[in-house]
Amino acid sequence: MKKPIIGITLDLNNNTETYKYSSFPWYALRQNYAECIIAAGGMPIFLPFQSDNIDQIINTIDGLLVPGSDNDVHPKFYNHQLTKAKVHSEEKTIFELSLIKKIIAVNKPYLGICNGMQTLNVALGGTLIQHIPDYIKSDINHEQTLPKNIPTHLVNIHHNTHLANIIGAEKIMVNSTHHQAIGDLGADLVVSAIAPDGIIEGIELPLAKSKFTVAVEWHPEYVNGTDINLFRAFVDACNS
Repeated sequence: MKKPIIGITLDLNNNTETYKYSSFPWYALRQNYAECIIAAGGMPIFLPFQSDNIDQIINTIDGLLVPGSDNDVHPKFYNHQLTKAKVHSEEKTIFELSLIKKIIAVNKPYLGICNGMQTLNVALGGTLIQHIPDYIKSDINHEQTLPKNIPTHLVNIHHNTHLANIIGAEKIMVNSTHHQAIGDLGADLVVSAIAPDGIIEGIELPLAKSKFTVAVEWHPEYVNGTDINLFRAFVDACNS
């Protein structure tokens, strides 16, 4: 059986002084994103920024994964003034926003992780909290120190959501490496998970609106507990 093709967006690294891979800009993605898609039965392909080819990309892929990133969405994309966002590549943001809007319009599956959740919210007209510590005082460090793969805080999964059906638990421990979070929800999105301090940890479109549009703030690509089920559900949706 043909494996579904999963497009994954990339980071762009211009810091050639600190990171010595190349003296020229280079794309980057941690290996575990691709490994999880492969383990779930999909075939990952990487998507360099090419906003002029959105339609052809969407026609080629069966599903889209927008992963975590060092790049923050510039607040001008949700009509806020810049305060604490760490902006690295507007080209990346424009590309990902265009892809997300199109993948939802044609009702192909979407999985967002961390930056991919935040960008989904902005694509649908929502806003972001630019820096969590400026917004809320919490005992949870959402931008945990190394190692980044160890679960450090609790997340409550909301009943009657797609995520609840996938995870199969009311509470899970997750790893956390974000300093931004969801502010106002975008159009038609619902909250599927929340941290004890009130920070939104999961959003999705209801099944009546999309066969699979799910996003989480934590990093399931490290495969802690039931996290592989999220990738399996995503790839299975791309097969249907």
